[in-house]
Amino acid sequence: MRGAILLIIIFGFSFVHFISATTYTCDPTVSCGCSEVSTIVTARIIGGEAAANNSWGWMLSLQQNYSHICGASLLTSEYAVTAGHCVDAGMNNPSILSIVAGINYLDDLSGATVQRRTITKVIRPSDYDPVLYINDIAILQFSPLTISSDSKLAFICLPNENQDPFQTNSDLVAIGWGVTYLLDTDPSNYLQQVTVQAFSSTSGSCVPPYITNASVQFCAGISTGGKGMFFSLYMPVL
Repeated sequence: MRGAILLIIIFGFSFVHFISATTYTCDPTVSCGCSEVSTIVTARIIGGEAAANNSWGWMLSLQQNYSHICGASLLTSEYAVTAGHCVDAGMNNPSILSIVAGINYLDDLSGATVQRRTITKVIRPSDYDPVLYINDIAILQFSPLTISSDSKLAFICLPNENQDPFQTNSDLVAIGWGVTYLLDTDPSNYLQQVTVQAFSSTSGSCVPPYITNASVQFCAGISTGGKGMFFSLYMPVL
């Protein structure tokens, strides 16, 4: 939502729990970065907290053979962005991938707002590095979603070219169906949200092997949390 920076790729959370409610609001007249409802985020813990319905209208479930594998963010009615490492299996056969829009609960696809689309094309940078997670991004194309006044869907905003949207200690909201415990391997069935802060690229918490190229990678988490959160790709809302 406008005024907050929203992230789509989650690798881990801190154990430390800080309750500090923040309400993220937006201007409903803008073309991107504004969902159906204002969102209150109180959690700074591993797995975060359950997100309210329709609070992140651009959040998609990327699925392989109908099983959730990653989150993705809606750019337009027929394009979405996700992490490059999420589409390995679909590079030569994109039809095994699909996106599901309009859901919070992965096990419930019965809602009136839910839409599924098969991926028709995957675009990933030729210089994507699967070891260092450099250029870890992919664009997904699919037949257009139905975007109506009651669809509850929204588009994520993108930064301008050569714009660095992240400032040290700025608040970030991470959303997704990630694991809710450090050693867990199964994703959460319900969409989670958590507030973290951006770390300086020179911070002791943001060093190799986590960060190998500060121009395209960054760290975020809770500085007192011990383990923090690592992101390999930024995708902000300005």
